[in-house]
Amino acid sequence: MSKRSMVNDLYKTRKRLCTTPSSSTNETPEFNDGLNGTSFIAAEIPSDTKVTLLHLKEVFPLDKFEGRLPVVIVKHQMYSLMTDRTTVDKHLNDLKLANEIKMFKLGAELDDYCIVFTADYRDHVRRVMAELSISKNVCNKFVNTVIRKYTDVCINKDTLMNDFNFTDSEITQLVKASVLTVRGVGNWWIALPNAGIFMKCFLRGRKAMLTMIRKCKYREILQNDLEQRKWPKLCKLGLQYHMHEAIGADLIKCIQTTSGQLLRLKDT
Repeated sequence: MSKRSMVNDLYKTRKRLCTTPSSSTNETPEFNDGLNGTSFIAAEIPSDTKVTLLHLKEVFPLDKFEGRLPVVIVKHQMYSLMTDRTTVDKHLNDLKLANEIKMFKLGAELDDYCIVFTADYRDHVRRVMAELSISKNVCNKFVNTVIRKYTDVCINKDTLMNDFNFTDSEITQLVKASVLTVRGVGNWWIALPNAGIFMKCFLRGRKAMLTMIRKCKYREILQNDLEQRKWPKLCKLGLQYHMHEAIGADLIKCIQTTSGQLLRLKDT
């Protein structure tokens, strides 16, 4: 996707996404979460939510991270394209319970969850564990239990040991691989390895974009003019990614004008 496709009138984009036909049910089979026997049919989840996720997945510049990260979508980016936030949250929760996506808490700097497609997370975990020479048995056990069956964002020692049969030494390996990060005594966040790389790029890019707008007269700029500005090479996620993020986080207000979309920095 070219940079010129960036947001390109968000209101038209929202309309296009919300009217995209549903995908074939053959591509989204029933999934049983393996914990309480509840089944979800992924195809029943409204297609606009899934199409929006896939659109944002295309926005992520995966090639710039050379295999060190999977595609990471910030949850509130969805709000830049879908106006009904309650519905978005509900459908994302349905996708999480259907185990099509995983959600992660990425630290105090980002007051929201990030989303990674489950298949991408599984492949990323396998790659990172192999690089760190983590036991294949431990890797396979984590993939086939926690990734495949567990849908919460955190997990405790009792669940790991009693439900999934991990030993203390195996849990230590999971912490070493950064698929678990400490939340409290005997309690861990299920984590994204190399999340620090993402957060560094994320915070740098957000600051760069907001600074650009802040320096403009009246702290506002036409979207087309902003697209023409030189984007810092160190901000790997790109202007398009941060545009969706800042609008979804209510840091920027979009105003339709005769000259095009106006982006105005909100008062903080």
